[in-house]
Amino acid sequence: MENILIVGTGGRERALGWNLSKDNEVSYVPAEESFADILKLVERKKIGLTIIGSEELLAEGIVDFFHSHGVSSVFGPTKEMTRIESDKFYSYDIMQGLGIPQAHSIECTSLRDIERAISFFEEPVLKYRWLAKGKGVRLYSSQDNALGDLKSFVNEFGEEVLVAERLHGQEFSVFGIADGKNILPFEMAFQDHKPLYDGDLGPNTGGMGAYGPVPIAPRDVVLNVVENMMLPVVRNLNYKGFLYAGMILTDEGPKVIEFNARFGDPEAQPAMMMLSDSIYLPLKLALEGKVSESSLPLRGGASCCVVLASKGYPGKYGKGLPISGIDEAEKIEGVKVFPAGARFENDQWLTSGGRVLGVTAYSRMGIVEAQRLAYEAVSKINTPGGFHFRRDIAGKAINNE
Repeated sequence: MENILIVGTGGRERALGWNLSKDNEVSYVPAEESFADILKLVERKKIGLTIIGSEELLAEGIVDFFHSHGVSSVFGPTKEMTRIESDKFYSYDIMQGLGIPQAHSIECTSLRDIERAISFFEEPVLKYRWLAKGKGVRLYSSQDNALGDLKSFVNEFGEEVLVAERLHGQEFSVFGIADGKNILPFEMAFQDHKPLYDGDLGPNTGGMGAYGPVPIAPRDVVLNVVENMMLPVVRNLNYKGFLYAGMILTDEGPKVIEFNARFGDPEAQPAMMMLSDSIYLPLKLALEGKVSESSLPLRGGASCCVVLASKGYPGKYGKGLPISGIDEAEKIEGVKVFPAGARFENDQWLTSGGRVLGVTAYSRMGIVEAQRLAYEAVSKINTPGGFHFRRDIAGKAINNE
């Protein structure tokens, strides 16, 4: 039994904590706390392992801060390593240098550069250079559409933009735990649903749901991604922490859309449901440079997570609304509800963010039953005015079967 601190209180952090709490005492601290206050908490509670969930804190150098104060038992990449996610120019250049398949792209630092770059691609994609909580990417069906939206994009994000060709195919996510030399993968792909509405329509969000396994990316595809796209990055950067490869299966084979320097959200929710053991030992061994001595055994079957979001998300939305039905939902066998943008106050869960809950179901019978259980659980949960959620999470997997 060890005291573990998870920095962050979103769905990803709750899912990781749920897995780890089977063998350890887990505490959470909001990502808004200062580095110094988090360090004091680690010292006061005699924390044996600290896990950083938030990409913003990683990019701000929280791991470096801990190391500089003599605390080495913190799991996550340093600020420099985190650039694989936090700086799209840097990430593009790293992949170019390593020969990792990705979209052809042009790095731009002015409006004129962006306009010129758009002319090179029939279906352009605009990617804000820095972190934007999953919302700094827009895809277009034509150059005219991109140019027509360019002022809006630049007004929101600025002129440091990676302009890329649009890739076509189904997306999937691959995760691993890296120790600087090797990477221990989840030998199963997961699929996130970024757009707000059914059918992958509407604006991008932080993720409206996820499921796994993904039929188009069986184990051999996952291991190819790990060996030929993730491991070269780990060894090139001496990368330590969670590494997340956002992939797309094109007609030319798998290509990397992006690397992230942390676990996915909402993919962490079904991923933790699919594990048959705790991730505690792999994390500890990774800190010691021995991740290859551990394993990540997975259960058969499938898991599906449906995100319940505040009405108005990803734009403006209200907060502080009471949530009912979580207990009823969790009475369904195989269901776990992970709070995300929610807080517990006076014996009542209240909304506090855009993506409020990750309603997640596991079934050994496969994705059809996992999806059915997840939506049955969703029907038990409510808030004044209702939640927004997609009704087609895992639909691609079911249609492929």
